[in-house]
Amino acid sequence: MDQSVPGRAVVIGAGIAGLVAARVLSERVDEVVIVERDAIDDDTTTRPGVPQAMHVHLLLQRGYCELTCLFPGLDGRLAVAGAPALDLLRDGVWITRAGEAPRVPSRLRTRSASRGLYESVIRDLTLERPNVKLLDGHDAVALVGDAAAVRGVALRRRLSRTSGTAPTGTTPDHHATAAGEPHGETSQIDAWLVVDASGRASKAPAHLAAIGAPVPAESVIDASLRYATRLYRLPAVPRDWKVLLVRDRPPAGTRGGVVSEIEGGRWVVTLGGAGEDQPPTDDDGFVAFARDLVSPRLFDAIRDAEVLSPIHGWARTANRWRHAERIRAWPAGFTLFGDSLCALNPVYGQGMSVAAMEGGVLGRWLDASAVGRDRRSATPPATGPLIDALSRTARLPWFLATGEDARIEGVTGVDRASPLEVLGRRYIDEVVLDAARDPHTLRRFTEVSNLVRPPIALFDPLVVARVAAGVVGRRLGRTRRPGRGRA
Repeated sequence: MDQSVPGRAVVIGAGIAGLVAARVLSERVDEVVIVERDAIDDDTTTRPGVPQAMHVHLLLQRGYCELTCLFPGLDGRLAVAGAPALDLLRDGVWITRAGEAPRVPSRLRTRSASRGLYESVIRDLTLERPNVKLLDGHDAVALVGDAAAVRGVALRRRLSRTSGTAPTGTTPDHHATAAGEPHGETSQIDAWLVVDASGRASKAPAHLAAIGAPVPAESVIDASLRYATRLYRLPAVPRDWKVLLVRDRPPAGTRGGVVSEIEGGRWVVTLGGAGEDQPPTDDDGFVAFARDLVSPRLFDAIRDAEVLSPIHGWARTANRWRHAERIRAWPAGFTLFGDSLCALNPVYGQGMSVAAMEGGVLGRWLDASAVGRDRRSATPPATGPLIDALSRTARLPWFLATGEDARIEGVTGVDRASPLEVLGRRYIDEVVLDAARDPHTLRRFTEVSNLVRPPIALFDPLVVARVAAGVVGRRLGRTRRPGRGRA
């Protein structure tokens, strides 16, 4: 086949990133088909394709703003489902080795919910668009096209139950799959644009190689951070917080934990650590790990709590960037999106927010005059400029996540730090120390980590002056060095 279907876009993956892409596309093309390997029911909250769904997913302020703008009604539906509203600095207790940060009102607002609730509500809002169809229970097994242009996707239906129905215009083929695999119906769906939002396990490199297209080089930075999670029901006692985070900072230590209230009166507790200091997944080990954090506050919170779930461990935390932006001859009609392009260490909670930010990038690219004119053309659009723009969006989150991971002993994939990088890390350490004392520095630091402001905001005159005063004070012996956080 040598032509795509004008006005149709295919999105591979029905996670948050795929739903964001589908929502943006639905306003600009005639038909959007989401292809998802898992079978999805109305009550699907966890699924095999999102094995990390049990862990804490605190939506950053930037992501909350982007998603609520993109999905009108999202905040109201989350509220009805019982997701607590958060002022991150008023309702959160943030403890580091430097102590407990001030509790102050802020404009940093979000909602605390399980990953399953976020996804199910966003999926419902997406599928309410009349031109969006979900084809679940199908694997995307190949790209259709060549090195110059992608014009569709080859699919294979999974033998497990599927509620999806193939869109009109697909071509069924009932031959068997490769030897050793179960026999399933295969088909082909043609499209003007294919968006791979299938996550960090994306098969895009193999699919690109199969059509003779260049395969992106990868940067992988892995600090071997691991975490473990359990759901609790906390005792019914008065408390003035909804999120509690206790965290050491490398190189002094990597151990940390968070308790976050979610829907249904439940509390999700995630513990994390790196190298050989990783949270156990047995009952006694989990509790002992919590007891030995830099502050006892988290252990005190769960000590008499009711256990609601087994302990779930997770180990796939490497930062991985597929450098599609370095390929000048990128095939038209195809793009990577979300974690398929740049997957970040989930410990820092950036994934959903970056996907939401990329939705804005996709919309602006689709609205560009040249692309807009081609939307109903049978010629796939040149997606190189889109790849470039998405990569620029991922650059800051990548810098924040990998910069922190690079401080951990044994991290792989990073070059030796330059003198400037060493100086920058020392400055950030001083900012963190001051944030435990000063509301202005705390706000600036939290705004940067929530992707609301760029890192240059940490160099505003007031922050620099306070950091300098703290350094001088310690050198003169006027300020006690940070120790164990307050109980």
